[in-house]
This record gives sequence, structure tokens and C-alpha cells, in this order.
Amino acid sequence: MRRSNSEFQTLHISEEGQKLSNRDYFGYVEMDDFACYVLADSLDAEPSVNSARLAVESILRSFTEAPAMRKRTLRKYIIRAHKELLSERGGMHLKASVVVAVTDYRKLCCFHAGNSRLYWIRNARILERTLDHSLTQNLLEQEKIPLDQAAAHEERNNLYSFLGGRKRPQITASRKRKLENGDMFVLMTRGVWEQCPEQEFLQIANDAKEPKDILEQTEDCVLKKQEEHSIDNYSLAVTFVNKVYQSPKKPVSVKKVLMTVLPILLAVSVTITMLCLRHRNNRQKTQEMFRYMDSGEAYIGLNNYQKAAEEYKEAGTLAKKLKRTKQQDEAGQYAKLAEQVILADEALLAGEYQKAQELYSAAREMSIQTGNAGLSYIESQLDRTLGYVHVFDLIAQGEHKEEYGNLEGAVALYKEAKDQSAALYYKEGKEEALRLQMAAEEAMEQQKMEEEARLQEQINEEVASLAVENEQKASDQQSAADMENQGNALLADKMYEEAITFYQTAQSLYKSLGMEDLAERIGQKITAAQAGMEADEEYAARKESEEKAEKREAAREAIRQKEEMEEAVMQAAKEAAKEAVEEAMETETQTETQTQQ
Repeated sequence: MRRSNSEFQTLHISEEGQKLSNRDYFGYVEMDDFACYVLADSLDAEPSVNSARLAVESILRSFTEAPAMRKRTLRKYIIRAHKELLSERGGMHLKASVVVAVTDYRKLCCFHAGNSRLYWIRNARILERTLDHSLTQNLLEQEKIPLDQAAAHEERNNLYSFLGGRKRPQITASRKRKLENGDMFVLMTRGVWEQCPEQEFLQIANDAKEPKDILEQTEDCVLKKQEEHSIDNYSLAVTFVNKVYQSPKKPVSVKKVLMTVLPILLAVSVTITMLCLRHRNNRQKTQEMFRYMDSGEAYIGLNNYQKAAEEYKEAGTLAKKLKRTKQQDEAGQYAKLAEQVILADEALLAGEYQKAQELYSAAREMSIQTGNAGLSYIESQLDRTLGYVHVFDLIAQGEHKEEYGNLEGAVALYKEAKDQSAALYYKEGKEEALRLQMAAEEAMEQQKMEEEARLQEQINEEVASLAVENEQKASDQQSAADMENQGNALLADKMYEEAITFYQTAQSLYKSLGMEDLAERIGQKITAAQAGMEADEEYAARKESEEKAEKREAAREAIRQKEEMEEAVMQAAKEAAKEAVEEAMETETQTETQTQQ
């Protein structure tokens, strides 16, 4: 119940600044023997989910279930929050910077990933502070930029470690240090330290008469710069250590100690004697078990997984004899991890890259479950394996392109495979890629020579064809000129139709030769010949018309003469008939007269 015998006071502010919403989040829990304070800053722009809140609530939930100050345990809680951000994605990219302070009311340690900060202030100075996981901090450590420019440097928010990223976050943990009465530890997001530099905040903390004055004056410092700079979300949490837990100690007299202890010693002396050997044996085994555990951990740190597996197996055997289930399970997990890495390394050496990839991936998951033991080695080996697989994929693609005649594409892929192998120090892959590249380049050179020869042959054929074509053109031009001359002669003889035939032939030849001016000149001659032919036709038609008119007039004259002749014949016939009738009548009259007589 350390909390009841200590006094910690926590105040905080969290505002949106000039943003539309506040995406910072602060939370803390003070339990009987431990307390945890968590501040997070959302690094994404997802409007529907507050990634900072998800991270804070996850860490506090894990801490409440099993409060502790062990670095491995707290790192596990933060990694769990990182996984929750990844699992909540659903197409979103949730990211957060986080800082965690943990205390048992006597000591304090902190953990962080990103650029959310902790300042531990004692006696008007900063006793300890976190260092940002940013490019600016790296430049600062390399003395490439001065300290007074760091808060406004353009790379201050270019982070290489944070929750929710593609890679596992790098979590920095401080060592445990004793708290003293009057200490103050402060958690803040970048919205505060960007506008309120470290020394200015320290001055505010030292000048404040009341705890709330620190919050108010710091907020005033942030807001007074809103005319010059855009103010991001800003959050500040201040915890005042008014009283550190002290174990109650009462003076005890020697006489009282002897009177209390002596009966107990007499009562248990026999038991101690009987259990002494057993206890000593168990203690030795326990020490040996932990020595094996520590040795296994050291071997994992040295990437000697064969020895690590052996050490953890020994530790597991001892834990089983001592009936230490927790240590037995832990040793078993680490032994399985080491054996998994050994199998993966063997597959990699045997060139079974797909199998090695699967084994390393499984080992990676096992490492995460055991607090990231050997994770850097496993991930480097997994990246190496993936690199080998990629090299052979490139070679296979190059062979496929080479099979279909794309030698240039094949050479490019072989070069990429060679460069990738060189970057991975993969000698066999580099040699194979180089061999295939040289063979493909030789084939490409041969193909180029054959293509040049074929092109030269084609040029020669085209030159010969052009010579024949020019000769044909010259012949056609001469034929056209001959045709034109014959047309001229026929035109001069007024044989227009024949002249037009020759002219049209000449014109067609000139056009096929592209001699449009000569073809146009022939067109003029054809027009002249057509005009002459039309004039002859008009004269012939007029002459024919006149002849036809003369023939019609002669025919009409013959008809008229015929009609006159016929009329004369008719008239003569009429007169002859009349005379005959008259004679007949006269004869009849004479007869009648004679009869009467």
C-alpha cells in the first residue's frame, strides 16, 4: 500500500490549438503499489479514429492487469499497443508517438517511441529527459545543427520510430532512479516543446508558485506565438512528487530482538538442520537455472543460437525439477525460438530460400512473443533471405525474357540481380547473374551484328531497286517525250483524235514520273487538240446539214415536178375523157337522128 504513504499530484491540459480537433491523449492510473502515466500524439490524419487514445488505453489496460516496472514487461505493453494500431487499420494508417512514465512511488523510469517528451526536474534543473527518435535529434548529436534551432528544424517530425509503423518501433527505456520529495516529472507533446523551448519551460516551472501556474503559464507561452506559427495540438501533464514512499522503520532494542528471535530459533533449529542441505541444493540449482537463462540470453545477443538452445534446455530441465512453471515455460519458449532460428539458418545455407523464409517468419513471431529476443538478427536474416529470393526471381524473369527474344530486358534484369547480390554479399547469386548477363550480352551483340548485316543487305537491294527504278523512269520519260512528239506531228496534220491518244499516254507517263509541269503542258495540248477536233466536227456537221438541206430541196422539187406531171396527166385524161364523152354523145345523137329519119 505504498500509495497511501506517499503523495503524488497530477495536473494536465490537452487542447486542439489551431487544428480542427485534438488528437493528443493523456491518461494515468495510480494503484496501490505502482502508477503509470501515458501521453500520446497522433501522427496520422485519420478523422474517425484517435490513434493516440487507442495507444494510451491499450498501455494502461495492460499495466492495470499486471502492474510492474520491469523493462521487458513495459516494452511488451507498448508493443501490444503498436499491434493494436496495426490491427485497427482497416485501410487506415494509424500512427502515434508515445511517452510512458512508471513509478512504484519510490523510483521512476520512462519509456518512449517518437518525439513526445518527458522532463524530470529536480532542484531547478532538468535531471533527465528523453531524446526524440527524429532526424533532427541525430543531427543534433552529430553537432551538425545548434541546440537553439532544433525545435524549429524542418526534420524535427521526421521520425524513425513510432507506434503503428511498418517496422517494429525502437523503444528507449531509462534506468530506474530514486525519486526525492519535491521532484517533478513532465510529459509533453510536440505542440508544447515546439513553441516553449526547454530553458523557457524550466524557468516557468521554477517561478511557479502553484502547480496550476505551470500549466497556465506554459499555455500562455504556446498561444502567444500563434500569430507567428501554426499551433498544433498541445498537451502537458505535470506530476508533483510531494512525498516519496518511505518504508516505516522503528527502533528495536537488542534485548527485544533476542527475546523474539530466540524461541523461534530454538523451535525451528531441527527443521533448519533437516532442510539446510535441501535448501542449499535448491538454491544452487536455482542459481544455476538463472545462470543458464542469462547465458542463453547472452548467446542470443551474440547470435549463437546453437549454444542458446542448449543453455535454455538446461535451464528448462532445472526449472522442471524445481517446479518453477513460469521459468520452465519461459526457458521452453526461448529454446524453441533458438531451435527455429537454427533450422532457418540451415535452410538458408542449403539454398532452400522459400523454406528459410517461412522458418524466419515463424521465428519472428516467436521472438515478438518472447519480448523481441534476437529480433534484429531474425529480421536481418529474413531480409537477407527475401533478398536471395528476389535475386532468383530477377534471374528467372531475365531467362523468361531471353526465351522470348527480349535480350535487352533480360540484360537489365541480370544486372539488377547482380547489383542486388553485391549489396547482399551473395557471391553465388552474383556469379550466376554475371554469367547470364555476359551470355545475354554476347547473344545481343551477335543479334546486333546479324541485324546490321541484314540491314546492309536491305540497303544494297534498295540501291539496286532504285537504280532499276531510275532506269525505268528514264525510259518512261523518253517514251513520254516520243509520245508527245508523235502527238505534235498528228496535231500538225490535224489528226486530232490520234494526237489526243498519244498526248494522253504521254501525260499518264509524266504523272507517274511526278513531272506535273510537263503533264500540265500536255493537258494544254490535249485541250487544243480537242478544240481542233470539235471545230472539224462542227464543220462536218454544218456541211452535212447543208447537204441534207440541198437533198431535201431537190426531193421537194422532184415531188413538185411529179405532182405537176401527174396533174398534167390527169388534166389531159380529163380532157380526153371529155372529148370521148362528147364524141359519144355526138355519135348517139347522130344515130338517134338517123333512126328518126
